[in-house]
Amino acid sequence: MATLAACSSAPAEAARTNVVLVGDSLAEQAAQYLPAMIGSKTFTPDFFGGSAPCDWVDKDLKITDTSVVVISFTGNAISPCMADGAGGQLAGTAVVDKYRTDVVALVDRARSAKADVVLVGQPVHGDAAGGNDIVDGLNAMYKKMAARSHVSYVDAGAAVENSDGTFAQTLPCAPNDQACDPSGANVIRSDDGLHFCPGSPPPGPCPTYASGAFRFAAAIAAELDKS
Repeated sequence: MATLAACSSAPAEAARTNVVLVGDSLAEQAAQYLPAMIGSKTFTPDFFGGSAPCDWVDKDLKITDTSVVVISFTGNAISPCMADGAGGQLAGTAVVDKYRTDVVALVDRARSAKADVVLVGQPVHGDAAGGNDIVDGLNAMYKKMAARSHVSYVDAGAAVENSDGTFAQTLPCAPNDQACDPSGANVIRSDDGLHFCPGSPPPGPCPTYASGAFRFAAAIAAELDKS
């Protein structure tokens, strides 16, 4: 009598049809372009300028098993939840340590809902924005967390830096840029050395085309295409 081999199969994963973007002002500026880059996926914006991960750990982010949660924070420490307990705000390595705790909480929540997670590498700051120890620490932390199942890391910061990883105020126009300055190069970063809007605009979405925000968003979208 023939013996039938036992069959086993893992439960099928839900299709990733929703992108939840959690972040700060760089995420906000990238969000001007990201929805058009993610095809038929719906887009859920959860960001505001100056925020830190701790501002979002208790928020209802509408995450489901159809979500990809994109987490993008560059090191802000001005929120009440980033206070140092001594009348000031956390600084230096304490910022990275606090972010680690809160990003883990966000990742755990996403994974408990069976969502995928993309952690976004941040660009270096220009001189006007100060040093890069916190950026370096955050990117190293994000990379390490990406060893978890269903968690990935994309170095979107590299898309707005020089090829050697240094700060770039301008870069040669990219083939997919929506506009190109007659000089053949576009302004990539704001005068403040942090944001993407050309010049010194007020906080919030860029009032003009921002090649830096476009490139940052395109790097994120390329990672989402893998989901």
